Amino acid sequence: MAERVHKSLLNAKVGIIFYFTSIIMTFFSRRIFLDNLGADFIGLTGTISSILGFLNITEVGIATSIGYFLYKPLANRDQDTINEIVSLFGWLYRIVGTIILCGGIIISLFFPFVFSNSGMPLGIIFFMTYSFLGSDVIGYYFNYRHILLDSDQKTYKYTIWIQTGGIVKTIVQILLAYYYKNYYIFVGVEFVFCLFICWAVNYVIDKEYPWLQSDKSKGKLILKRYPEILKKTKQVFIHRMKNFFLSKSDEILVFAFESLRMVTCFGNYMMIVGRLTGLFNTVFTGMNASIGNLVAEGNQRNIRKVFWEFATFRYWITGIFIIVLTFIINPFIGWWLGPQYILKDHIVFLVLLNMYIMLTRPSVDLFINAYGLYDDVWAAYTEGAINLIITLVIGYFYGLIGILLGKTISMILLVVIWKPYFLYRHGFKQHVAKYWRHIIIHYLILLLCLAGNYFLALALSQKAEFTLISILLYAICISLPIIVLYTVFVYLFTPGMKDLGNRVPVISKIQNKLLR
Repeated sequence: MAERVHKSLLNAKVGIIFYFTSIIMTFFSRRIFLDNLGADFIGLTGTISSILGFLNITEVGIATSIGYFLYKPLANRDQDTINEIVSLFGWLYRIVGTIILCGGIIISLFFPFVFSNSGMPLGIIFFMTYSFLGSDVIGYYFNYRHILLDSDQKTYKYTIWIQTGGIVKTIVQILLAYYYKNYYIFVGVEFVFCLFICWAVNYVIDKEYPWLQSDKSKGKLILKRYPEILKKTKQVFIHRMKNFFLSKSDEILVFAFESLRMVTCFGNYMMIVGRLTGLFNTVFTGMNASIGNLVAEGNQRNIRKVFWEFATFRYWITGIFIIVLTFIINPFIGWWLGPQYILKDHIVFLVLLNMYIMLTRPSVDLFINAYGLYDDVWAAYTEGAINLIITLVIGYFYGLIGILLGKTISMILLVVIWKPYFLYRHGFKQHVAKYWRHIIIHYLILLLCLAGNYFLALALSQKAEFTLISILLYAICISLPIIVLYTVFVYLFTPGMKDLGNRVPVISKIQNKLLR
């Protein structure tokens, strides 16, 4: 356990350090890119990325399944089995990369019709498409061995290289955009950075696992010895396909029902949401394998105890984000990019509601994955169908509102209601009522605090011009007292928070001992 905690902390520390550095670079660069390259170009990058993102649906499920089967041989230091599984992973990824390459070329043939009214030159559309496509394919062909570092809780080993390269890339793009305002140079830098990632990841893997000998040519033979991998992959594929659809379709649908400029406006908000989601992923990435190991130990009492620590922490942090963003995000967008990029309040409400569900859902999803419970494939079909129907019907008439409503309603039915029931029945072997007794308290506490936030916002309504200082002061005045109150309520009335507080000194001792 000590080593598991230590690795999780290392992953979190390295990730957080680079996260806050990159977030500053991202927000600073976004304004420069919009001013020098234009909202239509930024909207184009998001739209093409989303279109190509659908091709990556071919992969979904493989990495999750392979990671699940690597936990045991890594724990036993079984190098032969590890070599076989990584070789199989490389063989499967080569097939995926080939499919994505062919699919991307075919789809690009329709781009003259798809972007006929976009106002962007066809040259940059094709150059961007093939650059992004090449980056994806290179990753599948040459970066497949990263699965070993992820499953071994050593993501931090290559995060340092990738994040440093990302910061350098952003600085170079800022300078080039400011002085040259050239679309082709901007996209070219993205592709060069992809080559750097490929080299860095493989360098770290060769150094960390000198004994690793993967042979992709033997993948087909190895697959026959691991039939469970194919079974799990098929089940995970359906769930990941649905997730891809929900996450990658937004920009495409906004482009279809609105415009490239609206893609950019929506993308500004989603960048903030994405960065906060990235912070969560950074902190919790190293815990995925830890939860898998915890479930493998089979101590049900300890599993449920850790579940509530994990869930309560996620709900607490997410609640703080919602409390702050609800009344701050529009003033921040106005200061950061200008009032012309501010969306209406009801749209912002749906964006934040979706964010709340997305950030809290891993508290259930990760334990479902750890138990290997992927056979509720009907839920993925249902969620995707509900989302699609509502989006197409309401989105056609109301645009962005309908797109967000489709996602919200489908997630409430399947993510908020069904998934906890599925985990408790097939994983914890308990009645789901125990879950809802505690989670409803989280909802009520957050609603109560948001109401308090609303009255404070009315009393301190910001009518002044947007400045960073005024926004910060406004945020402190209306959010800090509510956050303190929210934290006290969570500590007093929800399970897991007190246990988590008791665990902090133990974690500190483990870390200090291992670092000596």
